Amino acid sequence: MLHLVLIIVLFAASALADLLIDIPDGTLLGSEIKTENYTYYAYRGIPFALPPLDKLRFQAPVPNEPWNGILNATALKSCCLQMESIGNPDRFSEDCLHINVYTPARKITEKLPVMLWIYGGGFYFGCASDVIYDPFPLVNEDVIVVTFNYRLGVFGFLSTEDNVILGNAGLKDQLLAMKWTQKNIEFFGGDPEKVTLFGESAGGISVGAHIVNRKSAGLYRAAICQSGCSLVKLAQTSQTNPRQGAYDIARSVNPLISEKNTTAEIRDLLQGISADTLVEAFQANSQTGPIVEIQDENAYVTDLSFGLLESGDFNQVPCIIGTTSAEVLGLINSTPEMLLSAAEVYDSSSSIVIPSNLKLLPFADPDEVASLIKRPYTGGLPFATNLTGFIEYSNDLTFGKASLKQAEIQSSYSPVYFYQFSYSGSMNQGQTIVEGAGNVGHGQELYYIFNTIGYSLTSNEDFLTRNRMTKLWTNFAKTLNPTPDSSDPLLNVTWPQISGTIIPYLDVDEILEVKSGKKKTEMVMWNYVYYTYGEQPFDGF
Repeated sequence: MLHLVLIIVLFAASALADLLIDIPDGTLLGSEIKTENYTYYAYRGIPFALPPLDKLRFQAPVPNEPWNGILNATALKSCCLQMESIGNPDRFSEDCLHINVYTPARKITEKLPVMLWIYGGGFYFGCASDVIYDPFPLVNEDVIVVTFNYRLGVFGFLSTEDNVILGNAGLKDQLLAMKWTQKNIEFFGGDPEKVTLFGESAGGISVGAHIVNRKSAGLYRAAICQSGCSLVKLAQTSQTNPRQGAYDIARSVNPLISEKNTTAEIRDLLQGISADTLVEAFQANSQTGPIVEIQDENAYVTDLSFGLLESGDFNQVPCIIGTTSAEVLGLINSTPEMLLSAAEVYDSSSSIVIPSNLKLLPFADPDEVASLIKRPYTGGLPFATNLTGFIEYSNDLTFGKASLKQAEIQSSYSPVYFYQFSYSGSMNQGQTIVEGAGNVGHGQELYYIFNTIGYSLTSNEDFLTRNRMTKLWTNFAKTLNPTPDSSDPLLNVTWPQISGTIIPYLDVDEILEVKSGKKKTEMVMWNYVYYTYGEQPFDGF
């Protein structure tokens, strides 16, 4: 009996030792996570920055300090504060800058490639939670996955457009997480020279921001932009007047605030109030997202992305860029009635049809420009008479044209692979179907890359699509080529790089198929409209 107890104790001690990792800041205790058919290790809730509280609120993150003893990294920490955080302190906190590392549980002798995930959510919601982004489908392919939180909304993107509150604290959180990964990932068995950034929606826009920023050079070697890139500039993810927005938020807290108050006074007021009060004030003045900062040594974004891409002044790394087949269906309440109502709104005003990032030259007639834009989608007829054309237009207005343009420009300098996710599986049953249009909405590819609690795959086709997506993504992380072996029976395709303006792309559906000439007619129109009627430099595309 004593012998048996000793064996059990020694086994437990050995298992515990496998979950202890020493990094420069201290020792971590991770956990073993078992799924139905896979086991992996998780190190969660590791602080990579000091809590951004009090005088650190709105400011660039400060690297975390070392700790004594063993840090319990067996559970997720709080998500960053966001719209739904009021009255929910167990899930959300201003002290949220934590990073999570997921590794294979089995012994692997070589250093593994690393995939660093940036979540989406319009820069005002989201979380690095493995309830949403359980990475076991990727880790199962022998890569290490890193996720982390970054500040959102007013906490992450408030700016007074001077050096009092520079802005883009959320992007600077991401940059620090990337630096943390470079410094520490080898202790988890990862290769710091094989880091791939990937993100979706606002996460894809963030990945794009790091692609065009020299301050992130050397922190990764490849990137994947899913439904978002550096040229995506949406009204809901950008700020038209950040300084005014800061004053408006301050005024909702203290009605006596006026333009006579200095920006330092605005900062001090907003740093001194409770987090819940600040969230409530932001909800009434909710512009958010990255901005172009003033020229300052501590600034991160100081130039528009379009010019940097065209000139080649960016981190020229291999990229995968793509969208779903019907982005708009994941962004609005997409019943046929709602689609028709939205189409009628766009038919009611030429100015709505014109992208918010296209500033017309003085001679341009908005009605003429709007008519040109509609032509390839509806033949110039109202959107309400052609919902298929309206969906295709909406896809391009949001993510499509920007992603294609970035792919075209970037491919002149570095390898780029383009995809469209078209697989309509169990995750979008009940989705509105408009004949002739795609029906996979914004974000629906995520279920086939991550495991999301409450959204279980059900069919053989679902699992086949997941296996294909994770294989493509991890092949790219490992070799910089998503299809390095054309004889692989799972993929059975060779995905070509972009070369020139006729863009070949991988259509991910029940079969994988390489197609070409994606949106050729539409892109001819968009290029003509931007370069003929648009004021340069362009702020997105």
